[in-house]
Amino acid sequence: MALSWIVAGGGTGGHVTPALALGEQIARRGDRVLFIGSERGLEAKLVPDAGFELVSLASRQVMGRNLLGRVAGLTGTLLEVGHARRLLRERRADIVVSVGGFAAVPAAVAAVLTRTRLALVEPNAIPGRVNRMTARFASHVFLGFEAARNRIRSRPDRVVHSGVPLRAALVAAFDQAPPRKSPGSPLHLLVFGGSQGARQINEAMMELAGRLARRSIRIFHQTGTADRERVTAAYAAAGVDATVVDFERDMPSRYAWADFALCRAGALTVSELAMAGLPSLLVPYPHAADDHQSANAKALADAGAARCIPSRPFDIRALESALDDLIDHPDELASMSQAARRLARPDAAARIIEICAAALENRGSR
Repeated sequence: MALSWIVAGGGTGGHVTPALALGEQIARRGDRVLFIGSERGLEAKLVPDAGFELVSLASRQVMGRNLLGRVAGLTGTLLEVGHARRLLRERRADIVVSVGGFAAVPAAVAAVLTRTRLALVEPNAIPGRVNRMTARFASHVFLGFEAARNRIRSRPDRVVHSGVPLRAALVAAFDQAPPRKSPGSPLHLLVFGGSQGARQINEAMMELAGRLARRSIRIFHQTGTADRERVTAAYAAAGVDATVVDFERDMPSRYAWADFALCRAGALTVSELAMAGLPSLLVPYPHAADDHQSANAKALADAGAARCIPSRPFDIRALESALDDLIDHPDELASMSQAARRLARPDAAARIIEICAAALENRGSR
């Protein structure tokens, strides 16, 4: 008999992409799935575009706002718990899978109140507030990073280091990408900061352009739309061998082209770096909630897969030194690449769904 799943959460790509990866695995089983999210998050576009049903609730962000905003956000979110409870009842939900974010609160709370099985997916090394709040009620907590285990209040046997769920097409693209070559000369550096770019990284590379022009290096830089012309001009003026784009659609092939990367440390980014076996210099986004990107970066650095350049305060000389060191000692990139590959979990989405489904089927057999 087909199971009925609710996948709840969203807001940012770091929440929506794992949710869609899980939805793909659920659909592959032939089960029913409903997404519950926010009308303001990326899920409002990405979930329907992927062919899934989405119910948007008027949940609001609570943290990071003034007192009045927090009260209004909490009140609005709690009012939607009743709506979520009705959805769980109408869909005869067997399980709610929360991927975190404020959009997950109504469904996660409704699951607790109705004693519906609840599973959590936490992609970051520092768990988000929603997942921390509901972990004690969850039957399973799936972690993107082992480092998050000590920050989750749950029975140890319920916590699984699964890795971050990635969409099937992306995993396949990494599999089909050309094999990684040994570093040559010039070295290939991939610079990016997400789909919108990262101004802090863009400006640092513009400042270092004159020095990098004297090194044996070729750069591919995804800047985002706002900074593309300025970065292009800076590289051209300095004589740097660089290709600058506002957005790159085929990142798996670009990962394969690169010898190392300079980028942020979001959960999806570091998961992709591991899949690609790509060494990296990580500059965590300084305003990430609970500074979770610094923890993500530290997890890779501790494994020997990356070096972390603190962004609060940002020391451009530390970045320059790290770039110089890897350019001067390219043999280190091979060991960093192997360390990154050891962190990869390409089967994360399938494993999460398999574990949850097995628990539900065992429940039904008792």
